[in-house]
Amino acid sequence: MSRSFRFRLGCVALFAFAVTLASGHAHGQSLWLPRDRDRSLLVEALHPRLETIDEDFFTAAFFLDARWSLSPKVFLVGELPYARFRGDFYYYTISPGRSESTSGNLYLGIEVRGSESPIFGEFGVRLPTTEEREYGASLVGRRADLARAAFVENAVPITVAFNLREVSAGIVSRLRLGTTILIPTEGRLDTELLGLYSLQMGYEGRAARLGVALSGRVLVTSEYGNLGERSTNQMELHADFGPWRFRPGVELKLPLDSAASPVPVVLGVSLSAGL
Repeated sequence: MSRSFRFRLGCVALFAFAVTLASGHAHGQSLWLPRDRDRSLLVEALHPRLETIDEDFFTAAFFLDARWSLSPKVFLVGELPYARFRGDFYYYTISPGRSESTSGNLYLGIEVRGSESPIFGEFGVRLPTTEEREYGASLVGRRADLARAAFVENAVPITVAFNLREVSAGIVSRLRLGTTILIPTEGRLDTELLGLYSLQMGYEGRAARLGVALSGRVLVTSEYGNLGERSTNQMELHADFGPWRFRPGVELKLPLDSAASPVPVVLGVSLSAGL
């Protein structure tokens, strides 16, 4: 990694922290989708430990991510989310037990990069396909990954982001800055604007891929509290192993600050493929 690149990366990262105050809710896709091939897939199953719910083991959110090369400079990206809930809410006097499931907001987007450039841009839209009546399932989806607007109800999230990603001797660094606008599908709701960022570091080798990331969002359009009170933060750890085309992996997500109270930890497994 050149000195000039490190300087640029440090300056932009400092700017991101200053603007968002370390604010994750608006990624188009998982940060762990393989990017070393022209075509790649990632399947994730994430189980959030919900403090106010007695959920069964298979309560989880599932994500199928895909990235497909249309040309050397343009990639088609997409995500299909799904959430399942079965359990009891503690605050019910007599909880009957609930069983719910819902698809999330389907994501479609593109990535555009320059020739041999570490910089690429992304633009994507999520369709409002989450079932509003399935409260438990959509709650699981929202809490499973704070870094994705995959289960927002009654709104169309549109995301524009700038990425700076460098790979040197197997060491990967990535900075992502962007914004998501939530356009309401019902007239009584207000349009909301989210600032977002991600900082990601890791190692990519033939036999293993390891990484850590910090992601965040801040609700820009609200007048409630200060930026810190309107921010949501999340730390992610990821590892996958094997010299094969399909590689199993594990994930750990740690909500930070006030977001850790309802969900202290999220455990996950994954299967990635470079085609």
